[in-house]
Amino acid sequence: MVRRILLALLCWLSIAGPLQAADEYSLKATFLYRFAQFTEWPPPPRAQVRFCLLGHPALLQAFAELKLPLDVKALDVKELSGKQALSQCDVLMLGLSDRQTLTQWQRDLAGTPLLIVTDNNEAYRQLGVIQLITSPDGISFQVNLQRAAAHQIKLGAQLLKLARQVD
Repeated sequence: MVRRILLALLCWLSIAGPLQAADEYSLKATFLYRFAQFTEWPPPPRAQVRFCLLGHPALLQAFAELKLPLDVKALDVKELSGKQALSQCDVLMLGLSDRQTLTQWQRDLAGTPLLIVTDNNEAYRQLGVIQLITSPDGISFQVNLQRAAAHQIKLGAQLLKLARQVD
């Protein structure tokens, strides 16, 4: 069963072409890019999805090296140092783990149309919509649909089918 899921995920990830490097950060950048493709935000429509990274400096380089489909010229990716630029984000990769800090972010992000992705258990428990889970077999993910609805976003059926768990 796990092998079938991983095989399906690899097929899903390879739609845009082979990855330049199969390291953890390249895979995570690819996952974030794919999650955005299967996410619907409230109007107005976005000309380009804006990715923001907090606490994941290595992901910035991985995004820069990401092999994109021919019809995509570049991605809008920025590293955040705080909350000041959150209004310019559609996807937030959150690398925080301190409970008190996460509680503050949870209050500040409540109801915003934002896809919040994390690879941290505590961040997912408090405010994540999607959690990336790294294991020796690769990377999988779980989804919290109630949080997606609270953030006014809809996740596509194709994405949900590949999730390890949907809450």
